[in-house]
Amino acid sequence: MAKSRKKPTKPAHIWISVGVLVACIGGLFLFAIARPSVSPDGIDVQLALTVTPTPTPSPSPTPSPTPVPTPSPTPSPTPLPTPTPTPVPMPTPTAVAVELPYLIEVNKTAQVVTIYTLDENGQYTIPVKYMICSTGYKDSKFPDGLYPLKERYEWRYMLDGTYGKYATRISGHILFHSVPFESKDSNDMFWSKYEELGENESGGCIRLLAKDAKWIQDNCPEGTPVRSIKGEEMPEIKQQLLDAIPELVKGYGWDPTDPDPENPIYYAEPDATPMPTRVPWVTPDPAQFDWSRELD
Repeated sequence: MAKSRKKPTKPAHIWISVGVLVACIGGLFLFAIARPSVSPDGIDVQLALTVTPTPTPSPSPTPSPTPVPTPSPTPSPTPLPTPTPTPVPMPTPTAVAVELPYLIEVNKTAQVVTIYTLDENGQYTIPVKYMICSTGYKDSKFPDGLYPLKERYEWRYMLDGTYGKYATRISGHILFHSVPFESKDSNDMFWSKYEELGENESGGCIRLLAKDAKWIQDNCPEGTPVRSIKGEEMPEIKQQLLDAIPELVKGYGWDPTDPDPENPIYYAEPDATPMPTRVPWVTPDPAQFDWSRELD
């Protein structure tokens, strides 16, 4: 049995019709754009198809980079001046009471007493005061050595029957005291003994002007070292001290230098040698206290 041909389906007819229509439109389009030219052989139809080329797009200009401003150089900071450090003052050591601020030296050749105070090492090397004196006519009465100062008296009876004012014992029967008095009366001084100051005329003690004997009592505590030396002459200092001795006043038996408030002829003459400031915070070096044997 022969197979029957299938009829084209409706969709196939539609596609055929579309194709014919497209062909017709294409032919009309070609005719419309054809350019006929006359030649001896007839009309020559040339197909002139101008194809407008797709314009090549101009490339977008490369954007110029936004100029970055050149940064201003950071100025170097002006260096601050190095401050000069304020010097810190060294604290002044607190002044303390010095038990033995002085050493008393008796120069038996010069007939001069020198008061020394302490240096920064605790040694008695700084002279602060000089006194004219009269020591014993026999050097053996007060031999060289170092003796601690002892008790003191307003009046002291002497072995020769006289009296000494402002007396301070050194050792044995040797004392510092004023020029001798005939009695315990401040108006009863021996004028002749006053005029012997600067010479070795005593029986062994150290005679002084009343003001100097009083100064030792007021400023040199018990235990103050007293150094006795043969020593050497001190002509310039001795002459200054002799020139500073006030003259006696006729009709009076007072020592003109006696600071006793009842002294009617008191002469407060300044010391021939002013006292410099001593070092009040240094204590004495004990190694220098090589005490001598006490005198009889």
